Amino acid sequence: MNRPFIHGINFEERLRTKLEALGCRIYHDQTYDHQYKLDFIVNGFRDVARLPEHIGLQITANKDDVAKQREFLNIQKRSFVVPKAVYLEADPSADLEQGAATLVYAALLVLVFNREYRHRRIVGLRLSRNFSFEFFDLEENIRQLQGQERSVRPPRAVLASDELFVGKIINFNKEKGYGFIACDSRPNNVFFHVRNEVEEEVLTQIETVDEETTGWRQLDIPVTFREKSVVRFGEDKPVAFDVKLTS
Repeated sequence: MNRPFIHGINFEERLRTKLEALGCRIYHDQTYDHQYKLDFIVNGFRDVARLPEHIGLQITANKDDVAKQREFLNIQKRSFVVPKAVYLEADPSADLEQGAATLVYAALLVLVFNREYRHRRIVGLRLSRNFSFEFFDLEENIRQLQGQERSVRPPRAVLASDELFVGKIINFNKEKGYGFIACDSRPNNVFFHVRNEVEEEVLTQIETVDEETTGWRQLDIPVTFREKSVVRFGEDKPVAFDVKLTS
């Protein structure tokens, strides 16, 4: 009888241990998990003199979690902290003790040394219960999932909070008109858009910072803000509004 899949940090740690035993050299730092959504980074293989590209992985047992996939894709598109980033979606019944980790190891070898994947920087990887794996286009998968959402989209409710939060604007893309605020009291960085009551003084400070070639400005602007939550499918999607410089 197969052992049940163990979720969360415990599974990630066990997978790291198994991959190291199989011959992977792995780097792990909580900063990469927090800022870049990478549970760990594979930076070498046993008996391979030089790994052409380091590989960052995020592991999840949630099938077709469009919000999680979108967050991972957006972070990797703007961060470049690793040359290759893998979103690993493992079937909940996959058993590390029965060879699932070996399949992950094989998939990483294919990803690095197969020419077909040489120029793919962000890759989706599915690990199935029948001991097989497949790569998939993460961006295309997100588009398909969003299309399914739109076809069955229920009524939306917008909830606004009067609670005042303190944080720092960490980046902004002028062309897209949005950025993100880091806040210690919120589990994830909070999205904001210029149309959501952003104080003129905040926009002026943003303009003083040069834009990078990616279109993003890396910032450290202390602000206060309130939150609106768009509720869809039982999930809160927080958006910052009433964004002002801290006095």
